[in-house]
Amino acid sequence: MKIITETALRDRYKNDKFESLVLEKGEKLTPAAAQFLTDRRIRVQDNNKSRDLSTQRVLPKEGYLCLPSGRHVMKKPEHYTHLRENILVLKTHPVIKFRGQLDLLEANFIACINQVISSGYQEMADELNEIFLYLQEIMRAEVRDKPLPFIEFAGWSETDVRERSHHTEKYFGVKHVRPDPKYGALYGEVNKLRAMVRQLEIAAVEAFCGEGEDQCERLDIILALNRLSSLVYIIVCKFIGGHYKV
Repeated sequence: MKIITETALRDRYKNDKFESLVLEKGEKLTPAAAQFLTDRRIRVQDNNKSRDLSTQRVLPKEGYLCLPSGRHVMKKPEHYTHLRENILVLKTHPVIKFRGQLDLLEANFIACINQVISSGYQEMADELNEIFLYLQEIMRAEVRDKPLPFIEFAGWSETDVRERSHHTEKYFGVKHVRPDPKYGALYGEVNKLRAMVRQLEIAAVEAFCGEGEDQCERLDIILALNRLSSLVYIIVCKFIGGHYKV
């Protein structure tokens, strides 16, 4: 097996700002190399495994292909749903569970944003809406199997988001915020969004990652969700620190 290291990728990237990488059979990325590609939003095609279990089968010109059985049907069974194209999977498929969790999170964002607007915090609502719109980008990128760009929020990179979420007292004048009812109902609703993003990240890992520590098909989505929970936490800290004015 050929191991591809972060150092090797960095050396190549200096001379060639490549946007995609093909892993041939027998090639494997180290965890650091995988993170390097994710940080630069470089798409990875891993020929060691199938992306959606469909590439090893011939898709029918009419009707549907049911996975994992490979059964061909003309009418979609009610307990199946679309994965991609005319590929059907059970509604308990991990990717379908991920989409359902994402759908639920979007619904909660809508309710929370309206509550924040009703409370007079328009700037806070605008920031939450930026995240909500990005959740829709995540859905499109996953369903269409396209690369996901990092969220454009205040001009921050993923490193900037992590830095601010880890040092809230430095940037927002608020020490680490522990869940507490004393902060009020509005805080509770926004903090719930933060917790739901973290649950969605777990669903993404279950949907897109294998058992190996570096086997992950959608590191871009998982990185995005990791930073989104940090962004919502930052909004929580700004709210508690009085950065939003009515």
